[in-house]
This record gives sequence, C-alpha cells and structure tokens, in this order.
Amino acid sequence: MEAWLEIVIRQIILYLLPMMISLSVVGMFEARYIRKPLPYAFYSLGWRGTWLPWLASIALQQSVVFALPQPFAKGANAALVRLLGHILLCILGFFLYIWSLQHAPVAGLPPMHHWWAKVLMFFNLCLIFLHLLPLPGMLCGEWILPYLAKYWPQFTVYLRVWGKGKLIWVWVFLAASPLLDKGLGTYGIFPVYTQLVTWAYTLAH
Repeated sequence: MEAWLEIVIRQIILYLLPMMISLSVVGMFEARYIRKPLPYAFYSLGWRGTWLPWLASIALQQSVVFALPQPFAKGANAALVRLLGHILLCILGFFLYIWSLQHAPVAGLPPMHHWWAKVLMFFNLCLIFLHLLPLPGMLCGEWILPYLAKYWPQFTVYLRVWGKGKLIWVWVFLAASPLLDKGLGTYGIFPVYTQLVTWAYTLAH
C-alpha cells in the first residue's frame, strides 16, 4: 500500500503541471479559433473529463496517462485545432527536453525541469494518438459521427441518451483499463516516444 501511494503521489507531481499547462494552452487555441472569449479562467480544466480519466490512469498505474480538455466547440474543425495544439506542445516538450539534458540541475535539487519537459512531450503524444479513436471530441470521432448519424439513425438516439456526462465514463474506463496500453500504446505511442527520446539524447550530446 505504501509503495502504491508513493508511486501515485510521484506520478501526480510529475504530471500535474504539464497537464494543466497543456490543456489550458489547447483551450486558448480553440477559443482563438472560435473567436470567442473563454467563459472563465481555466475553462479547459473545469469538467470531470479532465480529472477523472487522469486520476484513474495514475491510480491504476497505466502507462498511457491522459486528461481531456473541456471542448469549446463540437465538430471536426474544433477537434483538429485541439489536435494541432497537442502536436505543437509535444514538439515544444521535445525541444525543452533537449535543453534540460544540456543543463544539469543545481546541486542537491531534483531534476524537475528534466522530468516535466519529458512528461510534456509524452502527455501530449498520448493525446495526439487518442485522436485516432472513434469517440466524440476526438478528430476521428468527430469526422465519422455525422456519417454514423446519417446511415444509422439509432446512433443519434444512443448519443442523446448517454449525453456528454455519461460518455465521460467511457474515457474513465479506457484510462483505467489496459486497453490503451496494449493498443495505441504498444503500436503507436511507445515506439514514437522511444524514438523521440533517442533523438533528444543524440541532439543534446
């Protein structure tokens, strides 16, 4: 129990700042695209879809850790803006990681800048690959949902019955289960992440 709690606390410390920065910036990108001000500060973090999947993945020690920004608008265009935001932040994390490898921390202090840069890169990489899933809010999902509604009318009823709040539990289930690790993780996220880390070490030295 103590070992589990120690791991969970450490993971929360490592992921919290990069997660909050990432989702806040992505929310600002989307608001700028929509050309409307955010309803309130940190709007992107103000729903269960951010915190429940994130805590579930950390508490059950899954390798793929993610949290969802509260979407500002529906549709494929808004999802594409969110995807591009995560791509830019992943690239930023990559270059910050290279920089952190070239600058050792002050003696006696933990290398938090090193780990936060690495997590910024990895966290946004996870969210990039999540856009391949056929679920609402993701680019693939927003692209195919209109076609499903057109050719399968019962699907529209299904979405209306579930609603935004209940669909969050689908994300919680995915975050808590090993499905993402064995699917997107094994065949997409982890190989790309390993390659990015290798490139960062090569460029830093």
